[in-house]
Amino acid sequence: MNRKEEQMKKKAGYVRDIILIVICLLLILLGVVLAAALWKQQSRHEAEKKQWEQKEKKYEKQLKKLRKQQKEKAQPTAQYLENLDNSNPGDVLEPYVLDMEDISRYFSAYEIVEGDPVYQRINEKSYRQNQDIGLDELTYFKMLHYNFDGEIQVGELIMNSALKEDVLEIFQELFEHQYQIQSMYLVDNYWTGDGITSDSSSIDQNNTSAFNYRQSTASAELSNHAFGRAIDINPLQNPYIWYNEDGTPDEYYRDEKYMDRSLDDPHIIDHDDLCCRLFLERGFTWGGDWVNPIDYQHFEKRE
Repeated sequence: MNRKEEQMKKKAGYVRDIILIVICLLLILLGVVLAAALWKQQSRHEAEKKQWEQKEKKYEKQLKKLRKQQKEKAQPTAQYLENLDNSNPGDVLEPYVLDMEDISRYFSAYEIVEGDPVYQRINEKSYRQNQDIGLDELTYFKMLHYNFDGEIQVGELIMNSALKEDVLEIFQELFEHQYQIQSMYLVDNYWTGDGITSDSSSIDQNNTSAFNYRQSTASAELSNHAFGRAIDINPLQNPYIWYNEDGTPDEYYRDEKYMDRSLDDPHIIDHDDLCCRLFLERGFTWGGDWVNPIDYQHFEKRE
């Protein structure tokens, strides 16, 4: 090998070494770049993880606070209502204000005394001085019932004092079974000037009512409502119907469809209905068993 070839070979070796060095430096630089990228990604991941952990703690704290508020709302520290003395008819009550273990305290009977608030509401309306029944023979009831929205509502009735035990027992049992009555106000809330049209006005609002010193719908005789011995329950779903000689209905209230007693409606009264069974068990008769008229809303108990 001549000198020239040797120099060329030596020069090629230098070039190869330089290339290898450059390659190694590039690999080292690539490794550094990758490491930096991984470190940056890891740092970002750690930061995001920390943010999520902080958010989780914040949401968990808010959730605990919300649960605590809900628990306090569901189980308030306030005492149960002692009775309904300070509640008004129509008031809707939340279950947590009621002592469901002693529900009888919310089914109360009161004497009606001349001059008291109940007397002032009924005087010269559903009640007036007469020779058939006196205030001392009537009792005012304030009781709970479920309305058609499933809410617990305060209701009121006036009935004959001789039926006090029946009334309290029946309506307490209806409440315990969550039986729905749309509303239960004195007929005086719907007074139009006389007992008959006021009764119709009350019925038009699907109101359950009892005492009303008036004549019967189809005769000049006093109705058992006049003696506080009759009550009408959910009257729109349970109409009073009078049939003509040709079998056509002469009169019914508001919705003709409820003449069909096979409808799938929980407010229709029939012999299997809890309300009907409770009244019949206590010696009442049901107008749904009458021939003509038929009065599906009506229960009465004569002396």
